[in-house]
Amino acid sequence: MRSWRWELSVSTDTGSRYEGLIAVCLALLLGLLAVAAAGGLPHAQGVPVEQAPLSGVDAAASRQSSQRLRFDLPPPADGSRWVVRLERDALDAVWLQRGQWRSPTLDFFAPGQDVGALPSSFLFPLPADWQGPVELELHATGSARRTLRPEVMDLGQAMRLEQYGVAASAMIYASLFTIGLLALALYSAARDRMFLGLFGFTLGVLVTLSAGNGHLYQIPGLRLFAFWRGQGVIALSLLLCAAWLQILLRYAGEAPGERRWKPLVDAMSLALAALAGLCLLNLASLVWMIEQLQTVPYLLTLLVSIALLVEAGRRRVPMAWALAALVLLTLAGVVVAELATRGHLLDTVAVRYGYQLAIAMGVAILAVGLLGRIREYRHQRDRELLARADTERRMARETARSHLAADLQAQLRALPVAEMQASAFRLLIDRLLPLLPVHSCVVVVQGHHGHDLVLAEPSGELASAQSQLARRQLALKRQAAGALPLQQLVTDPERPSAAAMEAVVPLQIRAPAWGVLLLRREGTDGFATEELSLAGEFAQLAVQQIDQAVAALNLRRSAELDALTGSLNRRTIDQWLARSFSEAAREQHPVSVLFLDLDHFKSVNDRHGHAGGDFCLRHVAVALRDALDEGDVFGRYGGEEFIAILPGRNGAAARVAAEQLRMAVENLRPVWNGQPLRLTVSVGVATRLGNEDTPEGALARADRALYSAKSHGRNCVQVAPAVFT
Repeated sequence: MRSWRWELSVSTDTGSRYEGLIAVCLALLLGLLAVAAAGGLPHAQGVPVEQAPLSGVDAAASRQSSQRLRFDLPPPADGSRWVVRLERDALDAVWLQRGQWRSPTLDFFAPGQDVGALPSSFLFPLPADWQGPVELELHATGSARRTLRPEVMDLGQAMRLEQYGVAASAMIYASLFTIGLLALALYSAARDRMFLGLFGFTLGVLVTLSAGNGHLYQIPGLRLFAFWRGQGVIALSLLLCAAWLQILLRYAGEAPGERRWKPLVDAMSLALAALAGLCLLNLASLVWMIEQLQTVPYLLTLLVSIALLVEAGRRRVPMAWALAALVLLTLAGVVVAELATRGHLLDTVAVRYGYQLAIAMGVAILAVGLLGRIREYRHQRDRELLARADTERRMARETARSHLAADLQAQLRALPVAEMQASAFRLLIDRLLPLLPVHSCVVVVQGHHGHDLVLAEPSGELASAQSQLARRQLALKRQAAGALPLQQLVTDPERPSAAAMEAVVPLQIRAPAWGVLLLRREGTDGFATEELSLAGEFAQLAVQQIDQAVAALNLRRSAELDALTGSLNRRTIDQWLARSFSEAAREQHPVSVLFLDLDHFKSVNDRHGHAGGDFCLRHVAVALRDALDEGDVFGRYGGEEFIAILPGRNGAAARVAAEQLRMAVENLRPVWNGQPLRLTVSVGVATRLGNEDTPEGALARADRALYSAKSHGRNCVQVAPAVFT
């Protein structure tokens, strides 16, 4: 999260540097246009020309301009010749005439092969023998609003001006072409439709400017666009204005809950598109009006753009202020170009191409502003990746926690208390280490459920951990009592130069028992809070599962065992009887039942009280359990009566076992209050018959055999016959 915030601040600083750099470029461009407006860059000085309109020609009605030109031609220098130069405007035809001499007719929409790649003017070479006072007629058709400003100059001067125009138009076209390719590449990388829109808009700007400069009609296949003549150029400009408003609306956006700009922009775009369609109809009655008012939609578009960008700048949209300044500069350039067109200012190469350069630079700034969407997209992607990684990490930890809980429940259930700790903490280490990059993990437990434990991973660290425990036991015990994880820088006595970070995670064990989980990581990088929390959570889970397993074991034992003697109680014995007889019937194996009853036990209670009787029952139960073989089942059936189940033994073997039990009690000499006690038992034996699969019959026979032993003087064994008489 810290790195992401740093990257975001770096991106913001980068955007600020971009805006500063572009502000400098804007200042330079503004100075250039100011010089151009003053007529200083570049403009060649030629022969002064007097202009006078020819009488009898209605220029507004016929869309034809005819002028009389008067000038004095000095002899050309160095074998050069004089030319008449006109700025390249959208004229259907333009030519010069003097008596029988007539220049070639030039057409803006049908450039010849000899005009060069990117012409910027009309050039009319004059005959080499013309000198002195010259009077010419200039005729032009196709533009009712254009004020023609012919210049007479040396051919070398005219070619230098032509080179300026070629360089300016080439730079503008190359810039737009590069921006278009960049927009297409960004769309391919980000799949954001704004970049596809920028590519289409840049292509539209390129086509519109090349059409306005007359260069579009030099490209094969696009010459068909000359069918609409000047109306086609105006239609392209209007469609470009509509596209600019739409892309600017999506770039600048609107504040949440506000939609005041969209209706206005959509209405203006629709009106501009409709006006463009009207231009393409080539209606003669509307041509003059459209040509006179064509600047109005451009100015309105630029003013709405400035208002939209100013509001966007207040909302901190990237590059909005820089783009607003460029639009304002473009507005000034359009006004200057319009004034020059109508003859109020000097028409120069800089004035003609200045606003075009501002448009190209505005497209570039728009592209830079849209790069903020790439940054935002990248930041959003980084946030999504961080969120996804965090989610995956949480899921992995939750999965490991679930697996640890399931494994602990499954394994601890079948283990004795002495083995529970080692098994539980081994599972803890196995599940924790894949989630934490640590060098070693040590578990130290003292007195938990009466057992001590030292466990280490890797196992080679066990000896070192045990040796350190002897000198650190008191400190670790104090840290465990703190109940909060902590970390500290430690050094290895054998390698004092090798430092490591050690985290001490206390185990939530009830005092006086205590325990800690020691995590060690090489180097000085500390443990994150999340890592310590994870280790503490896993350790707490292991301790809880151990406590629950011990409690469940004790509960299970209390439910199955007789509280006084520690032997199986009657309910458990009944379950064992049913299971043993069912298995014996299924496998056709013998099983025998022994009933044992203490002789004269009432007299023991009468002489020594119930406490003495309980004392005798506990000792008898221990002696009987010790006398049985492994696999035999023994329990207290009630009062002073015990029962033994002998799976796999027939009557003879059962009788031998019964004698061993009787002798074990007879040889028992418990001492109560300083008085030795003599105890004996009577035993009744019964064996499962071949057709029995339940214990009821055998229990009845064993009970009758026990009664027979009591009748025969006690302290003896009686085996039940098949039938009692």
